[in-house]
Amino acid sequence: MMRFLRTLLLLITCGSFQTTLGQIQLTEESSISLLTCSPGPELHAAFGHSAIRVKDHYQGLDIVFNYGTFDFEAPNFYLKFLKGELDYFLSTSSFLQFANYYQYYGRGVIEQKLNLNSTQKQQLFDALNAALLPENRFYRYEFLENNCATKIPEIISSATGLEITYGSEINAKTTYRKLINEYLDPYSWNRFGITLILGSAVDRLITSTQTLFLPDYLYKKMGSARLGEELLIENEKKLVVRYFKSKNIPFFTSPLFVAILFLIFSFYRIWPKSPSPILDRLEHLLFGVLSVTGVFLVFMMLGTEHLATKNNFNILWINPLAILGAIYNKRLIWLGLAISALFTVIIQITGAQEIGTTSILLAIGLGILYIRRAELTRR
Repeated sequence: MMRFLRTLLLLITCGSFQTTLGQIQLTEESSISLLTCSPGPELHAAFGHSAIRVKDHYQGLDIVFNYGTFDFEAPNFYLKFLKGELDYFLSTSSFLQFANYYQYYGRGVIEQKLNLNSTQKQQLFDALNAALLPENRFYRYEFLENNCATKIPEIISSATGLEITYGSEINAKTTYRKLINEYLDPYSWNRFGITLILGSAVDRLITSTQTLFLPDYLYKKMGSARLGEELLIENEKKLVVRYFKSKNIPFFTSPLFVAILFLIFSFYRIWPKSPSPILDRLEHLLFGVLSVTGVFLVFMMLGTEHLATKNNFNILWINPLAILGAIYNKRLIWLGLAISALFTVIIQITGAQEIGTTSILLAIGLGILYIRRAELTRR
């Protein structure tokens, strides 16, 4: 369980550095840029990262403002994370530290220089400094709507007093889940786990502006954005060349392969044969694991502030009541569990939620096992 919590936590990690700054007056030659970092090999790096760079050669200044930091030592850290009550904060590091980190892991960094006049640059720099103050630096993290990418256009607009308008729609008529899946190998266990925990809220259509929660999409949108009447981006260049390449996950180690084997096992259990106490005990263990996992999904739906985990129809097949069948062995319970598990097929077909091929196969396999148990109670 702790490893699973760590995996979920790393999904939203962006590093942790801190440098204190005094009041500095930027010169005419200063520049402020958006930094977009490419995805990396670990789950915490799978979606990339965004940050702001402030550079002023004459002031000896070259720092990065990072909204993706949090405190591991915070009281009740894991509980707050699970409940969606974890506060992230703004921190800083030198650009050299920042670039060396991404160079080491083979992750590219693209810089987009903001087209700001001297007054606007100072306004934004002052706003970033003010945001570093203890009373201002913390914010309530939310993966879809309030993260290290979405905070950047927010502070640019608030600091300058000008609205950012974006160009043509990018991937209109898409959903949060489709965008998230672009960054996950279809055969990976990470994608399977994320698909399970995300509810139907991530399957609704979103606007082009809502895609800004992903650094790559923020980068694309900024390229044609305007701040007031002026283009927001002056120019761009690659600072660090990406050399990391993701590895394809073999099908035979994938959750989909396991689901196929489980479906075959379920059909095998249908055929009349002599009782198998070992397989029966294994099934009871499976029902117990499903119940525990189902309770966890209920908690993520009802007991947390996470928008992405609400209204999760996976609860129909990862049913917290599965253990009741093994305890009471009543036909009505088994039939109820079977109907619940098989109903996920209808959910998938209607598009109410993307259940996924792997989960559908597992749900069908469970439905078969439940129906078999119901039939045995009639004998």
